[in-house]
Formats: sequence, C-alpha cells, structure tokens
Amino acid sequence: MLAKFNGDAMEQLPLIIFLMAACWMDLARQKIPNWLTLNFIILALAYHGVVNGDVAFALTGLVYSFLILFPFFVLRFLAGGDVKLGMAIATFTGWQIFLEGLLYGLIIGLPLVLLLAWRKVGWQGVKASFNRYVIILGSRRYLAPAKGELAGLKVPYGPALAMGAALAVILNEFQIFTLVS
Repeated sequence: MLAKFNGDAMEQLPLIIFLMAACWMDLARQKIPNWLTLNFIILALAYHGVVNGDVAFALTGLVYSFLILFPFFVLRFLAGGDVKLGMAIATFTGWQIFLEGLLYGLIIGLPLVLLLAWRKVGWQGVKASFNRYVIILGSRRYLAPAKGELAGLKVPYGPALAMGAALAVILNEFQIFTLVS
C-alpha cells in the first residue's frame, strides 16, 4: 500500500475537508491562507506520529513536495499558497500519492484554468490573447498582455491541485488505479 492508511476511508476525512476549504478560499479570495496550510501540516505530522508511529513518512512527503514545487514558485508558475497546499497534501498522503495527485492536478488544471479564465474575460479576452500571440510570432517581439485579456489573468490553481490529490487518494484507497508503486 502506498500511503500509511489503515484502510479506513474515514482517515481521509480531514484531508477532504482541508481540500474543500482550500478550494473555496482560493476561488473566493485567490489566496490560500497560511493558517490553513501550516496548521494542516502540523496536524498531518501529529497524525502520522501518533497513529502510525512514523513521522518520517510525513516529513519525507513534506521535503519532497517542497523540493518539487519550490522551483515552480521561483519561476512564478505557482503562488506560495499553492506550494504550501502541495506540501500539506504530501505531509498527509506521503510523497508517492502526492506525485500522482500532482500529475492529476496538472491534467485537470489546464481545462479548469481555461474555464475559470473564460468566465472572467469571455470570448473577447480569448480572441485578444490569440491575436497578440499571432503578432508576437509574426514580429518576434514580446507584447505584454492588455487588461481584460486571457493571458494577463491570474487564475487560482489550488482547486486543480486539490482535485488531483482527491482523485489520487480515492484511486489508491479503493485500489482502482495507481501510477506510482
């Protein structure tokens, strides 16, 4: 078994509640607060220390997730809240399920981000971005996105990471499918 769960689906209840709260906050405020992620990391460390007697499992997830996600923060592909969300997920689920969830989150994220962005700027914003890219390719010069353009939006990625993690946990818990063994 990948994660150190005792086979009881109720063990994932804190994770599911955490993921729902993080999604809601990221969608409503475009921010995942530190108090939520850092407290969940502490909860996950305590859980694995008390229930499984294996804090190393949680710490390994925490360290691996940081090493994987921090470069994306430095390159500004992810915000700090997204990185801390991933670290909290990995601390609870372990690094293997975290990696699966990250992959699923990337797959889910593209259509989700496009849908959320479409809601904000509509067809005109998409068309403006497409036209700008055509001009960039033709002139080989960078043009900054204009206001109201799809490319200029900051769209929350926390929901995609949360859905990817939930999918990975469900698929592994019920032994439906696993990518990492």
